[in-house]
Amino acid sequence: MRPLNCDHLIIGAGSTGLAVADHLLRRDAGSVILIDSQETPQARMGESRVPLLFPSFRKMESTEIQNHAHRGLELYEGWSSWLEKDPGFRKCGSLIVDESISAEMDRLNTEELQRRWSSLGEWSGVAAFDPQSGIVDGQEVLGALLWRLRKFGGRFYGGNTLQLLEEQEDGVHFVTSRREGFAGKVYLCHGSAAPFLMKDLGVRHRQNVETLCEFTLGLSGDFPPLIHWPDEKATLYATEPGAVELHLSTGPGELLPGGNLATAEVSWKRLGQFRETWDSRIPGLSDAVIRKARARHRRVCDSASLEVVSSAYGRIYMPAAAGEFQELLFPAMAEVLVEQVLSGSSGGLLEDLGG
Repeated sequence: MRPLNCDHLIIGAGSTGLAVADHLLRRDAGSVILIDSQETPQARMGESRVPLLFPSFRKMESTEIQNHAHRGLELYEGWSSWLEKDPGFRKCGSLIVDESISAEMDRLNTEELQRRWSSLGEWSGVAAFDPQSGIVDGQEVLGALLWRLRKFGGRFYGGNTLQLLEEQEDGVHFVTSRREGFAGKVYLCHGSAAPFLMKDLGVRHRQNVETLCEFTLGLSGDFPPLIHWPDEKATLYATEPGAVELHLSTGPGELLPGGNLATAEVSWKRLGQFRETWDSRIPGLSDAVIRKARARHRRVCDSASLEVVSSAYGRIYMPAAAGEFQELLFPAMAEVLVEQVLSGSSGGLLEDLGG
């Protein structure tokens, strides 16, 4: 079997990896190969409907995050010119639950909440409506990006688990479970595993990983299409009639003695606490049947995680982290990564972190 040689190798066929490939192909930057351990990008998707949370509340103080968010919305709203396919983006807005909502947001009292959504119960505290957030069909997004990859000459190889990256002055030698080859540049876009691969390469960075628990609950009623708790990093949204998705962050991912990431585990305690706290305001939450429960890791989005990290020779890159805003920010952050790489402005080995 002949080796895979290319100008750009992308590891990870999730939304970020596919978007990086698309931006590279748009700029005629050279040959592009995308590899993934799954046979198809769609195989990694759970529920098709995913939330596009807009970071417009007080906790998002970074103007860079805001810029990424606005650019992300531009790209979603311009699908006809960007992807040529419609992923079903719907800007439905979201209810933001926060005790310190900024004055710019539309605050809602209990009467207004119950007038808009009759299934809500007695509400205390501060909530506001953010019209920017929305919902999109995640499988349609990945399908459109994969379609463009193939249309414009990129190659996808599924079922390839990365086994070796060896950086050299003129490129990177790589070995997978099925193939090996040589790439001019490598992009690590496979989520929570990327920071640990960069660490193995001797690259210091500021990106952290957290655990996210995802529950599918049998719950129906006239509820907001999206509810988001910024402080708790919790999100509730409808996926189909009679069912909702509840996503709960359970804090930093646990590290094993050797420094590797432990397998993500479902936190039933965290679910119980959340249901007990919010059942009076979301009637039926505590009694809703749990149809599915799973846990995964994701990289945290904060001001320190927005850097594009590169290796000593500047041949291996890790994109910025989008955290709970992944589905909205990924096309814009992939665009920034590609522009920095092609302009030579992504920097090198980070050595100023201290500690």
